Amino acid sequence: MQRSSMKEKIKVLGSLKVKFSIITFFTYMLLVGSTLFACYRYFYHNMILRYESMGEDILNHASDEINIDHIPGYFSGAYEEEYAALQKKLDKYVLYYKEIYYLYGYKINRGSEMATVLFDAQTKHDSKDNLGDDYELEYDIVAQMDKLENGKPIDPLIDNTKWGFLLTCSKPLIGSDGKCQGYLFVDFNLTKVKEDDIQFILKLFIIIFFITLVILFFATKTVTERITGPIEKIYLCLKSFKFATNEDREENLERLKGLGIRTNPEIQGLYDTLISTTLESYTYQQEYRVATEKLGVASEMAFKDALTGAGNKNAYENEMKMLQNKMDKKESIELSIFMVDINNLKYVNDTFGHSKGDAYIKGCCNIIKKLCKYSKIYRIGGDEFVVLVRENDYMNRQEIYHGIVENFESAFTNESNHPWERYSAAVGMADFSFEDQALSDTVKRADSAMYKAKSEFKERYGSYR
Repeated sequence: MQRSSMKEKIKVLGSLKVKFSIITFFTYMLLVGSTLFACYRYFYHNMILRYESMGEDILNHASDEINIDHIPGYFSGAYEEEYAALQKKLDKYVLYYKEIYYLYGYKINRGSEMATVLFDAQTKHDSKDNLGDDYELEYDIVAQMDKLENGKPIDPLIDNTKWGFLLTCSKPLIGSDGKCQGYLFVDFNLTKVKEDDIQFILKLFIIIFFITLVILFFATKTVTERITGPIEKIYLCLKSFKFATNEDREENLERLKGLGIRTNPEIQGLYDTLISTTLESYTYQQEYRVATEKLGVASEMAFKDALTGAGNKNAYENEMKMLQNKMDKKESIELSIFMVDINNLKYVNDTFGHSKGDAYIKGCCNIIKKLCKYSKIYRIGGDEFVVLVRENDYMNRQEIYHGIVENFESAFTNESNHPWERYSAAVGMADFSFEDQALSDTVKRADSAMYKAKSEFKERYGSYR
């Protein structure tokens, strides 16, 4: 048992240190990771911008070499020598710019995904296509076919392809007549550049990782001695506190003083405050208990009808405000309202005295309580009750309503009962509907139904007052 308790203390003692180390480590690594990711995105963005700028320069220089108005004649063989010289110049571009992966030109065929080869510079890694060959355009180029068919510039293309991570730049070849005779393209294979960036980021991450471990070790050691260690001592001491008797509280105080903690001002201030709080806890607890008891009695009296035990008018108004707020927020409300007005209360009071009148009121309320087990009942006047039918009662509201009416009818017509036990009340019912502008509309409908029932009672049995 003693060994088990010691293991638990060791476990608790280490938990805060471990949690602090883990949280600190992962927080730091998250910050480092976020920073490195931002660096990678920065390098990546700059790489794309750099090669897009290079591609634009290459295409501008290469297009200056081309007599665009002669392009239709290239296909017919009218300018064979000029075309051959142009191909050699384009081949030299590939030799001069080591970054070029492909340099080529296509004539776009309207309404087709097949293009016709105009130019194709020789590269070491692939054989070149010949003038007039058909070439199936890649899907990302086809996606901008509306621009291609109208001779408009298209956006640079970036994609992982079977040749690698390629960046494609293009330029429309516009003749002197304003017509587009084709497009010149240049591809850059950025696979190696991207891999170099990733390797740099990884190396930087590894360096920072090991530096973090060293910093974390010394930081954890310092924090353990100055912060987590004293806090855990206080925690274990507080965990062992008992409050059953005054002797327990005195022992708690002595145990807390016995820790003898001397550390940085913040933790020291916490420790001294705990000692002071423990010293005064018994007095505060007693005062709190007495105040709570008084508050509970006052609260109950403020919202409960003393005669029937039902909620009073204050409680009813508070509940209606809460329900109205839900209605204003368009929240779903399942609510039915029963308005109950006691019959013959004046007769009982005047004939048999107010003590019998009180018994008569309680008896009427008990009939309502008996059937409305899950609803809130309020006495809002001398002879008036309101029932807010909710929850399980709402599903059976019709049966409950008719049950209340029948119970009052049965009690009233039972002539073997004392007059103050012949309970009678007029009951009106209305369901809440979202067509109601406010809950007061539902109350008015229930009130109207109650007065109708009261009139029917008067017609059958005479005056009800």
